[in-house]
Amino acid sequence: MPEAALPQQPVQPGLSEPARIIDAFVAPTKTFEDIRRNASWWVPLLIVSIFSISFFILIDKKVGFDSVARHMIDSNARLSQMPAEQQDRTAGIMAMSLKVGGYLSPIFVLFYAFVVAGVLWLTFNFGMDAQIPFSRAMAVVFYGWLPSIVGTVLAMVTLVLGNPEGFRMENPVGTNPAYFLDYSTTSKFLYVILSSLDVISLWVVVLIGIGFALNAKKKISLGTGITVTAAWFFIYKLGSAAWAALRS
Repeated sequence: MPEAALPQQPVQPGLSEPARIIDAFVAPTKTFEDIRRNASWWVPLLIVSIFSISFFILIDKKVGFDSVARHMIDSNARLSQMPAEQQDRTAGIMAMSLKVGGYLSPIFVLFYAFVVAGVLWLTFNFGMDAQIPFSRAMAVVFYGWLPSIVGTVLAMVTLVLGNPEGFRMENPVGTNPAYFLDYSTTSKFLYVILSSLDVISLWVVVLIGIGFALNAKKKISLGTGITVTAAWFFIYKLGSAAWAALRS
C-alpha cells in the first residue's frame, strides 16, 4: 500500500521592501535573514543618499559652505596661523570641495560601503569561513547603515532650530561626548576617540555585526559578529585619531 504523501510546509513569503526598511530599525534579524533570499541593496542606498544630499542642501542654505570652511580654519591651530590672504584662498578651496563633495555624496556613500563590506567580507570569509557572498555583504552594510538617517535628521533639526554660527559639519549633533567639548582647545586625538562613542554609530556597528552573523553559512554567534565589526570600527577610529593628532 503506497505511503500517503506528507503535506508540504507552506513557503513563507519574503519581506516587502518597506517591511525590510522598517524591520531594520525595529526587528533587524528579520531584515538580515531576508537578505539570504534577496541581497538587493539599492533601496537603502537611495534612502541614505536622499537624506545625505538634503543635509548638504540645508547646510548650503542655512549656513553656507564659505562659513563652514572659515569655521574649520579658525578652529585649526595650524591653518589659523596662515596669512590672511592664504586663509581666504584655502577657505575658498575648502568651501568648493565641501559643496561638490556634498552633492556627489551618493558616490562617496557607495564607495565607502564597498570598502566596509570588502573588509568585513574578507574578515568573515577568510578568517571565519563564513562563506558570505559579496552581494549579501553589501546588503548587510547598507541595511545596517539605515539608522544613520536618524543622526542626519537630528542634525538637520539642530541646524534649523539652533545657532548656525556654532555649527560643526563633522560633528553636528550631541550623540557623542566629543560634541560637548571645545574642538579648538581639546586634544584632537581625544576628540576623535570620544566622537567614536556615538550612539548612532554604535547602533550601526551592532546591526552590521548581526547581519554578518546571520548571513554566514557557518554558524557564527551574534556576539562574535558584533565584536568583529566593532573591532574594525575602533581600529579605524584609532587610526583617524592618530592622524588628527599629527595634523594638529
